This record gives sequence, structure tokens and C-alpha cells, in this order.
Amino acid sequence: MEKLEIFGLPVSVGTFDEMFSEIRDRILRKKKTFVVTANATIVVTTIENPEYRKVVRSADLILPDGFGVILAIKRFHKKTSERVTGIDMMLRLCEVAAKEKLKVFLLGSKPEVIEKAANNLEKTYGNIIAGYHHGYFNGDGPIELISSSRADLLFVGMGVPKQEIWIHRHFQKVPAIFAMGVGGSFDVISGYKKRAPKIFQDLKLEWLYRYLQSPRQKKNVPRDVAKLLWYIVKPPRGL
Repeated sequence: MEKLEIFGLPVSVGTFDEMFSEIRDRILRKKKTFVVTANATIVVTTIENPEYRKVVRSADLILPDGFGVILAIKRFHKKTSERVTGIDMMLRLCEVAAKEKLKVFLLGSKPEVIEKAANNLEKTYGNIIAGYHHGYFNGDGPIELISSSRADLLFVGMGVPKQEIWIHRHFQKVPAIFAMGVGGSFDVISGYKKRAPKIFQDLKLEWLYRYLQSPRQKKNVPRDVAKLLWYIVKPPRGL
């Protein structure tokens, strides 16, 4: 799978199925894998925060999530790629977990949200949940709980940049073979929030729908989208 440099990040390009197959194969080969789905907020934060950029660059795969990232690929490399969202990849990997008898751990969000998300995933995919824990903790978090669960796949939904920093610091401490930040996916899976209708997705405005649902919580999203578009027009020096 080809990787192209976008603002100092080696972003994988191709179809969703190609990226999914690469991740599935790594999981089945038990190759420890940290994945970042790079949306506008993640890319802008890496541009403006060199320490966070090091965290994201440490990922084994950086996937293009968001129309701004796809636009940057076209602008700088004259190539196209399909978009890969965290929630879409997560649900496909839950299918793999069900088929291959793998276990999943969910970390993040509010206690009632993460519990409902876990229950809904088990209703859909069967007995795949090894455990879950909310994202409101001090210190390192539930490392022992994750380790004792013997989960194979770890999905972390604590927002940017917290979720990637947590994975970077703690992934090697747990036996899970796969970890990925999934942002607000637990809110959607739990049913507490709705995913953007297809028309918003087709118009590349899923970010706007998320903002309109939670304008206070997502107040930085429009700014990050605008910033990324500006950086595409006028790339920052050194990247």
C-alpha cells in the first residue's frame, strides 16, 4: 500500500478495502499495530504541535479521514484515495473479531455511553466485548483491566489529541495487538448521537453535521477544517 507525505505525515492511500485488508492481515499475523485515522483536527494539530506530530508519526498506519486530507493528497501528489473513517474501520474490524473469535476492549466516553455502545456491539456482532471503561480517569487509566481482559483489539475514543497520546504511551503495556483512536464513534454506536445522513457524507460535510449536533463540544471543528484548507493553499514551512 502506497504512502504519501502530507504535512510531514506518511499517509496511506488507496481504497477502503485495501486499507482494511492490510489491517486485518496484520491482526491475523498478530503484528502489533497502531492506526490513526487522520482528519482535519488531527492534521492541523500535528502541524501546530511538533510533539503530537511525533506521536502520530509513530503509528504503523495513518489513514486519510476527511475531505481536507483527500484534497491535500490530490493537491500535493496528483493522486486520489478513498476516505477511511474511524467508525467505519472499527465496525469492519468488529466483523473480523466475530468471525475470528477475537476480543475487543472499548475505552473512552461517559460511563453510560460506553456501556450502551458495548451492549449494542454485542447485539450486532455477538460475544466480542472483553471489557470497557469510560474515559474519565486520572493518571494512566485502566491498564490492568485492559491487560487482564486479554482483548485483541483496543478502540480508544477520548478525542484529539488525548486518544493518540494515550495509545502512544500505553499500547506496549497491554497484550492487545491492535489499537486505534475512534473519536466520537462510541456516541454514535451507543445511539446517543446520530451519524450524518448520506447526503452530508456525499457532500463532504459530515464534519458540519457533527458540529451542528454538538456546537459547544465540537466548537473547534469548523476552525480546523478552515485551517487545513488554508495550509493546503499555503503550506507551512518545513513540512
